[in-house]
Amino acid sequence: MESAATRLLATVASGVLGLAIGSFLNVVVYRLPRAMSVSRPPSHCPACDTELGALDNIPVLSWLALRGRCRHCGVPISPRYPVIELATGLLFAGLALALGSVEPIAPLAGVVATTVAIVAIDLDDHDVPRMLGWIALFSSATLIAVSVADNSSGRLGWAGIGAGAAVVAWALNRAVGRSGTAAVVFPGVASCAAWGWAAGWAGEGGGLAIGIGLALVALLGPLLRKASRRGVVAAAGTLSIVTIVAGAIASR
Repeated sequence: MESAATRLLATVASGVLGLAIGSFLNVVVYRLPRAMSVSRPPSHCPACDTELGALDNIPVLSWLALRGRCRHCGVPISPRYPVIELATGLLFAGLALALGSVEPIAPLAGVVATTVAIVAIDLDDHDVPRMLGWIALFSSATLIAVSVADNSSGRLGWAGIGAGAAVVAWALNRAVGRSGTAAVVFPGVASCAAWGWAAGWAGEGGGLAIGIGLALVALLGPLLRKASRRGVVAAAGTLSIVTIVAGAIASR
């Protein structure tokens, strides 16, 4: 168990890093579904195409200082940008504060950050790139090394149960779609496995809860009207983030 000073430092550092990651996630959310590079060109105003300077890219603060408008052309900037930055910063800080050691912060933060991007892309009514699901799965898999290092192998059993339950839910949704019945727009198998694994590791039964929840969505999908089919990925991702963070708090 780390000292109070170490815990405070980890919390503050994680929060600041989360703000910066959130700023990058805004780029990912906008560019990745449009098959654009996330590194080139540099950040610019989509309205006037002016490249943004360093002072325009400070997470949350720049948006507030500019009153939500482009410095150059005055076009409104969506409040989604500071919301994603602030949410990611708070989630990172919350994980650091809740977890009993610093080692799991990076893997769980990786899953959470990727899921924030998945939720935002789905709410924008774009198809979520499969790459994000695999990144989330890779991040969650590194918890194996964390468990080996701190002798918490019991968590891996719960993680496996959570991942298995979530993958079964994904398979149910695929089976519903192939049966000729309209299936809901569902998260990818990698995303489901990552969420179940991370939630199971962080909060034991949390992973199983995610699997059951996704299974109910898959089975009840035919009862949903077409207008309500979108947003299921965002809802599943949000549920997973809440379960991971809540599980980390509960198991502290």
